[in-house]
Amino acid sequence: MQRHRVRKVLSIIMAGIVLFSIGWLICLKNNSKNMTQQQLPQKWHLNGLSKNGLSNDTQTILKNGQKYELFYLVDTGKGLEANQQRTRWARSVSSDLTTFKVADNTDIKPISQQESVATGSIVKDTDNLSGHGKNSLLAYATKYINGNQWTYMWYSTNQGENWHVAHNGKPVAKPYKEGKDFRDPHVIYDSDAKQFVMTVSEADDNNHMKIGFYISKNGTTWQYTDSFYSPRDLGTLEVPEIHQIYQKNNNQKQWILFFGANGFADDFQKSTGSYYVVGQLKNGQFESETDPERVDFGTDYYAAHNYQENNEQLLGFGWMGNWDYINRVSDDIKYKGNYSAFRKMFLSSDNKLKTSKIITNGLFDTKKKTALVRAHSKSHIKTNKAAYKISTVVNGNQKLTIRADNGDSNVSFHFNNFDKKLTVHRQSNYVTNDAYNKDYNINLWGDWSEKVDFYVDQYSIEVFWPKTGQVATFAKYSNDSGDNIVFDNLDNKSSSLVVQEMK
Repeated sequence: MQRHRVRKVLSIIMAGIVLFSIGWLICLKNNSKNMTQQQLPQKWHLNGLSKNGLSNDTQTILKNGQKYELFYLVDTGKGLEANQQRTRWARSVSSDLTTFKVADNTDIKPISQQESVATGSIVKDTDNLSGHGKNSLLAYATKYINGNQWTYMWYSTNQGENWHVAHNGKPVAKPYKEGKDFRDPHVIYDSDAKQFVMTVSEADDNNHMKIGFYISKNGTTWQYTDSFYSPRDLGTLEVPEIHQIYQKNNNQKQWILFFGANGFADDFQKSTGSYYVVGQLKNGQFESETDPERVDFGTDYYAAHNYQENNEQLLGFGWMGNWDYINRVSDDIKYKGNYSAFRKMFLSSDNKLKTSKIITNGLFDTKKKTALVRAHSKSHIKTNKAAYKISTVVNGNQKLTIRADNGDSNVSFHFNNFDKKLTVHRQSNYVTNDAYNKDYNINLWGDWSEKVDFYVDQYSIEVFWPKTGQVATFAKYSNDSGDNIVFDNLDNKSSSLVVQEMK
C-alpha cells in the first residue's frame, strides 16, 4: 500500500514536470514570435523574421479594425547569394505601429523546390468582381519559376487569416515574351471605372526597365494599357505602386506613382532609393506632370509601401536595406534588412511629397540631456541606451558624429547650410564594402536655420526636418547598446543639443 502511494505521488510529480516542460516550450516558442520591440535591435521598428536569413521588400499594409496588418518578404536563405532562394511572405500585426506581434508566414509561399514567391500586393474586392465574395481580399505576387517571372493570385474570405490559390493555380499575368523581367505587381481598385489597375515592373525589347499599366474587370484577365519610362536614367525600376490623393488643404486631386530605382546613372544621390512621380491616371493610362523625386533622401529606404489613411494622407514604411552592401554585412549582425519607422506623408500644393510625422508614440523619456554648444566649440553627450532621439538647430556649418561606445561603428553628419548640403559618412566593422563607407551628399530644403531631429537605434538613423518635411534614412550596423555623440559647432553662432533616451 505504501509503495503504491509512493508510486502514485511519483507519477503525479512526473506528470507535473512533463506539463511544466510542455508549457515552458510553448511559452518559449511564443516568446520567440512575440518579443517586444524593446528586446530587439530596432526598438520601435518592425524587425521582421531575418534572424536566419534576410528580410526585404514590403508588400502591403492592411487596416483591420484598430489593427494594422503588415506583410513583407523574407528569405530563409542568405539573400541573393543563396544557391536557391526561398522567399515567402510574412505578416506582423500592430495596433500602434511601434510594437509588433510577428504572426510568421502567410499561405503566400512556395509550394515546390523550383520556385520562390516574391513581391506583390493585396487589394480589397469591394464589388465582388472576382467572384470570390464581396470584400474578399485578393493577393498578387511574383513567382520565380525556372527563370520566369509570372504573376499568381490568391484570395481570402476571412480578412487575410487564410489564403487560397486562385485561378486553379495558373498564372494570371505573364510577360509578352518568355523569360522577360515581369515582377512586383501592385493592384488597386479604381471605383470610378469599376476595374482593377495593375502596375508592374517589366522589360521592353531592348531590356530597358519600365512600369507597365494593365486593367482588368475580373482580377484574372489583364489588358495592357500604358508604360511609364523615367525621363532620367535611374537604372532598373522596381516595386511600383500608385495612389490617388488630394493636395493638402485644397481639392486638387492627383495620382502618385511610386517606384524603386536601383541604378545611379544620372542621379546625384548615387544610391538606390524610392521615388515618386505626380500625374493623372485615366482608364489605365498614366500621364506624368513632374520629374522623379526622392521619397526619402537617405541610402536605405527601398521597396516601400504606402497605405491611404484619408484623402490627404499616406502612411508609409520602407525596407531599410541596400543591395550594394546588404549581402556584405557580417553574420554577427543577426537581423538584416529591417524596416524604417512608420511615417505620415502628404502632397503639398507644389506637388512635393513631404513627411509630417515620424511615428514613435511617446517612446522617449521626457527627461532630457541638454548641452549648449558655443561657437567654434565641441560638446559630448553619452547615451546608455541603444534607442534615443537627438534634436538640434542647424544654423550654418556644424557636424554631428554618432560613435558606438565600443568603437565598432560611427556615422557623421556634416551640415553646411551655406551651400544647403549635408554630407554623411559611415563606418562599421561589420560591412566589408566601399559602397557603405563612401561619402553621401544630400541637397537640403528650407531656410537658413532649420530644426533637425535624429531618431537613432542600434541598426538605424532617421534624420527628419519637421519644418520642411524632408527625411533621410540610413542603416547603421553595431552590436553596442550605447553611443557617444559629438557635436562640433563650426559656426560663429551658439547652438544647443538635446538628447532623449527611450523609456
